[in-house]
Amino acid sequence: FIADEVQSGFGRTGRMFAVDHSNVSPDILVFAKGVASGFPLAGIASRRALTAAQPPGSQGGTYAGNAIACAAANATLDVMMAPNFMETVAARGEHLRKGLEDLQALYPVIQEVRGPGLMIGLEFHQVPKGFAQQVVKACLARGLILLPTGIFETLRIIPPLIVSKEECDAGISIFKDALEACIKAREE
Repeated sequence: FIADEVQSGFGRTGRMFAVDHSNVSPDILVFAKGVASGFPLAGIASRRALTAAQPPGSQGGTYAGNAIACAAANATLDVMMAPNFMETVAARGEHLRKGLEDLQALYPVIQEVRGPGLMIGLEFHQVPKGFAQQVVKACLARGLILLPTGIFETLRIIPPLIVSKEECDAGISIFKDALEACIKAREE
């Protein structure tokens, strides 16, 4: 079993790895991005029996072994290991998701709010193709960066793990304003 934790690892879901939300242990775990707070670093962790079967030098990559990135990873892990860090990430995710679910109750174009921790997806329905991108542009014009994702009208909401409750509230407010503007423009 291979767990791809490139995007979801290192606290993004409120646990060190997304697979930690289940009762499974991967044979191989791949990671990047969050391990060094954006510096280019990636890694593979696996069971000893699997790595022992690999010839030396068979696993490598573009993002392996950079000294500055390794220092960034050490600093990142120091922050993540601080008392209550993961609990705070999970709490911020719950707060943000609740705020978006409250908007879902007001705006029927929001079909679903999903995802653990600070890795949230928000899917629209009964909207024209490109609606999610319009919302992204409206949010950006108001100072909030969101990402459209996938083939559906879906947004990826992935704030920094150190986001404050007040910043979450500000983001929800900006999103609401941008969404209302996009709905209004659609109706005109």
